[in-house]
Amino acid sequence: MRQLILLALAAAAAHAQTDPPPPPSDADQKKIIADVTAKALEYTKNLPNFICTQVTRRNVDPTGTSQRWKLVDTISEELTFSSGTENYKVVTVNGKPSSVAHDRLGGLTSSGEFGSILGYIFDPKAKTEFNWTQWESLRGHRVHVIGFKVAQANSLLTVTKSKGQQVNAGFFGMLYVDSETGSVLRIVLAATDIPAKFPIQGVSLDLNYEFAKIGDQAYLVPLKADLHSKDGKSMIWNEVEFRDYRKFAADSKLQAK
Repeated sequence: MRQLILLALAAAAAHAQTDPPPPPSDADQKKIIADVTAKALEYTKNLPNFICTQVTRRNVDPTGTSQRWKLVDTISEELTFSSGTENYKVVTVNGKPSSVAHDRLGGLTSSGEFGSILGYIFDPKAKTEFNWTQWESLRGHRVHVIGFKVAQANSLLTVTKSKGQQVNAGFFGMLYVDSETGSVLRIVLAATDIPAKFPIQGVSLDLNYEFAKIGDQAYLVPLKADLHSKDGKSMIWNEVEFRDYRKFAADSKLQAK
């Protein structure tokens, strides 16, 4: 898991286009973290009601070597975000219409990208340890790289195998924060303190945000995510893409009156 964090740092450094400025002072670093926290806690409140398409490609490497990935299935879902709540409706599985419920898909699934993850990190109850790490460049943005760690005792993150099989986990990782807007553009995290006997291990997430137009305005929303875990010997990798953002039809009608 720590290797994932180090690789992410190295990849970001390789894309840096200009020499970074000097590190902020200790006082400025504290202010940066305070401002990012305040903005992140308001994130979902500033989003409109919308619908988008979530496409998940689920891959498995039964050898556990990360060299023999096989695509297991491709799931397309209609994701509705309304009044701060996410709802998922499975539309197709491997291109065929499906009415299976999201929580009945089995295997590794993903949810919570529109606010839950930010809440897990920035909620005061999490007592998160933050530390400004370095400057980097991400997709043309100058970003603060901020490390974070949440102890298991304060964590709301759960790792689920199936209904009735879940454990609470601590986690650590990095935030990539736009230096101009204070918006979180990327979250890389890895779960810790998962009991050795629990079937799911090695859980990590790499989530990227970007601006997309919803109605007449651009909003910062999830762009893509990579979710990794290990079940026994097998390695599991979900590639998730978010597409076709549009406003709720009901929301649009209300605005038209």
